[in-house]
Amino acid sequence: MANVVSVNSDPLAHRQSTGSTTTTVGESPTQEDINEDLEKSNTRVSAEPYTIFSNSQLVLIVIITSYAGMLSSLSANIYFPALTVIQKDLNTTTEMVNLTVTTYMIFQGLSPAFWGSLADVWGRRPVYMITVFIYAGACIGLALAPVYWLLLVLRMLQSFGSSSTIAIGAGVIGDIAEPSRRGMFFGMYTTGQFLGPIIGPVLGGIISQELSWRIIDDEPYTVVRWNFWLLLIIGATVFFTVFFFVPETLRSLVGNGSGYANPTPSQWIKKRLQSRDNRTAEMTTATDQRSRFLQVPNVTRPFRYFLQLDVTLALLYNAIHYTVFYCYLTSTAQLFEKHYHLSELQVGLCFLCQGVGCVIGSLVEGKLLDRDFRITAETSGVPYKKGAGQIPLEFPIYRARVRTLWIGTGLMQIVTFIYGWCIQISAPLAVALILQLIAGYALTSVMTIFQTLLIDLFPGKGASITASNNLARCILGAVATVVIDPGIQGVGVGWMFTILGFILMATNSMLYFLLKYGPRWRERRAEKELLEN
Repeated sequence: MANVVSVNSDPLAHRQSTGSTTTTVGESPTQEDINEDLEKSNTRVSAEPYTIFSNSQLVLIVIITSYAGMLSSLSANIYFPALTVIQKDLNTTTEMVNLTVTTYMIFQGLSPAFWGSLADVWGRRPVYMITVFIYAGACIGLALAPVYWLLLVLRMLQSFGSSSTIAIGAGVIGDIAEPSRRGMFFGMYTTGQFLGPIIGPVLGGIISQELSWRIIDDEPYTVVRWNFWLLLIIGATVFFTVFFFVPETLRSLVGNGSGYANPTPSQWIKKRLQSRDNRTAEMTTATDQRSRFLQVPNVTRPFRYFLQLDVTLALLYNAIHYTVFYCYLTSTAQLFEKHYHLSELQVGLCFLCQGVGCVIGSLVEGKLLDRDFRITAETSGVPYKKGAGQIPLEFPIYRARVRTLWIGTGLMQIVTFIYGWCIQISAPLAVALILQLIAGYALTSVMTIFQTLLIDLFPGKGASITASNNLARCILGAVATVVIDPGIQGVGVGWMFTILGFILMATNSMLYFLLKYGPRWRERRAEKELLEN
């Protein structure tokens, strides 16, 4: 028989097939009906472990997916130090070179909507390898592109391939981590997303300053773009580590990992040895795989999540904080060169302080999320069964996840008010770097909280909902790149960051509505899904 299973994908979808109490057509299901479905689903799932992978296997999967998630942001930021050289090499204008940055960000926001939907149907592994293969091919072309239009097209293709690794990786984490441990794993996973913007400028600065970006031979000369060759090497290591070491995790295909779909080489060899005398099982599995890849996923799903009010509030709150942090990132080079007279390489090294803050924030917040989940389960009177993937509707998941949000968002607001004025008066460089470190900690704390919450709200749809999250962040992040420099030139760096601080304060109202009305909106969504199924 085919080993394609559907464990913990959506408990409401099992209602008719499991013989649970049905509702009359036109009659809205009651809270008790919905909770009964969740209880039966959790009972079935709790009979076996949430995942068959050991802790060491889980950590390895998280490390690899975090490494893969770095591709998009690293590729964007390692490119910046070379813009002037590319302009000269291709004999084009600054505006045309900047267009390659804009188009990269557009595809960075849109492509996960396509690939994330595929990953929620086809599985994580095939989409992972397809996207990274596209990315690697684009890197080769970018390293050799002789004309501007080809560079522009290949930057779009590079973004199309790399930008989806974040959404796919988040789907993997949602698959393998039960809610009570999800915070820790998401904290580890988020680290990779923020290492890209930090080490990208450092690597780009070193390459552009020390390697001079190109080698010129005898006529006709050959331009060697070292940044893209380095990205090719990184992309190749991602491809092969995923190919050999990351198993399929999509729960609708392999359940807790005991099913068989999109196998790694070791899984394939093991299966061949086991099923050598069972031709029927092999034929059935192959048929199911072919039919699955013929399915056309709903690529509009990531956009439809914006119609859910609680999701919209969470996405906007998260995206606004990300946008403010992006203002830190995009203005650092210009401000530090002007106020502290640093070289490109020195400015690149300054980004490491933000990176340290991001790593600390993601890891610490991951631990806090798991602790908050346990405390809420103990104090709310709604116990959570270990190993159960579904969270009961009466469980206060919003309150559990944002319990320590005030730390990150409070630090972000305070630091943003102070940072701009410290730069304006040219305060000691150490002060500016410490403030950037705190901002990095605060931002990753906020993002880890909301990424985990979104996965909790849509189990089994981790890649799609993360694509929505990525879309919101990239759209507002693109706005930040447009307005931050004119804003600083117009009102000064002190007042510009003061305005950003007030914008952050305004988001506190979103949190009020999310906590007050989120549970009600979640219940209505569950009722609607129950009627549809």
